[in-house]
Amino acid sequence: MRDYQVAIVGGGPAGLAAALTLSRSMIRTVVLDAPASARNAASPHIGALPGHDLIKPAEFRNAIAAEIARYGYADAHATTVTSVSLAAENGFCVTAIDGTQFRAQRLLLATGMVDIYPDIARLEEYWGRSVINCPFCQGFGVKGRAWGIFADRPEMLEAAEVYRNWTEDLVLFVPPAVELAEQRALEIEAGGITIVRRSIVGLEGDGEQIRQVTLDDGSAFERDVLLIWPYQRQCQIVESLAPSMTEDGYVVVDDGFRTSLPKVYAAGDVLYGGHQNTNTAIHMGNLAAATMVFDICRPGR
Repeated sequence: MRDYQVAIVGGGPAGLAAALTLSRSMIRTVVLDAPASARNAASPHIGALPGHDLIKPAEFRNAIAAEIARYGYADAHATTVTSVSLAAENGFCVTAIDGTQFRAQRLLLATGMVDIYPDIARLEEYWGRSVINCPFCQGFGVKGRAWGIFADRPEMLEAAEVYRNWTEDLVLFVPPAVELAEQRALEIEAGGITIVRRSIVGLEGDGEQIRQVTLDDGSAFERDVLLIWPYQRQCQIVESLAPSMTEDGYVVVDDGFRTSLPKVYAAGDVLYGGHQNTNTAIHMGNLAAATMVFDICRPGR
């Protein structure tokens, strides 16, 4: 078992940004990242990332990993963490799926979230290409086309007019179980948006580009783009640690990204379900790392 000052669970933008800041602060760190595909792996690029606009997700992660490696203070392992337990001297023992154990004095949760996709046939084929989840990241590349919005949650209805920024041909598909007040429906339709009170059950296209969405009554709408904002849940390791959570299931932290658990920090998408993107995750990872450096250098923290 090797000893570290910090163990980072998750090697996405938040975890890598933290590892880079910790390396430049000469903090011995281990980054444990599951070998499964990243959440944005299907996306052709990362949009609106200053200095790296339209870079491929894997290329961006590899570039940060190479920068971290230059300093020699962080080790990286492609492995799934199965448990975290208290070790001697108030540290943590992090166990990987192959039984390998890593001991660290502090822990950063940067696991990201697990998306819960709606039950729509062939969704996976088009996810990240013509089925998108963020207009700010992906909307420019499909601007002006025929968009559909799967509005299965109140937040989608609240933001309905925003999507008109990218297209004038917009259909809101609202499942019957989703409450939509008559006045709000009139406001949305007054903006030139069509509302269809049906659920989407399938997609048709060529495997890259959707051509139409199939509804639960058998009807179909021709669409070029479908926007879906999935519900999310925490990954198993975060759930097992059980830090304080918001009502929506996101980890609560203070202004230094400390969780309710002693010496456990969190950064990235685990903290909020709003505008999740690479820029924000990097920002949080960097700030969490800075807090850890302060806490490490101050006895009793």
